[in-house]
Amino acid sequence: MPVDNKATNKLRREYPNFTPLKVASELLGVSPRQLSKLVAEGRKPFCLLGANIGTRQWYIRIYTERLIAYLNGNSLED
Repeated sequence: MPVDNKATNKLRREYPNFTPLKVASELLGVSPRQLSKLVAEGRKPFCLLGANIGTRQWYIRIYTERLIAYLNGNSLED
């Protein structure tokens, strides 16, 4: 499941801060809607990859570095 350096560098170059839900969901094997729901509901490990920054509706952000760490099998909990 670890991503190679080429893919990691591409993610960092194209999405330095936040990865779009569509891209992240493809890497995680879930639909964008399902990923959005899992993050918003606080379901681990998905809630550790991003955050719901919306107040009246869901607005989900997936943090690129956390996504890369998860895909490489690194712990996200401090």
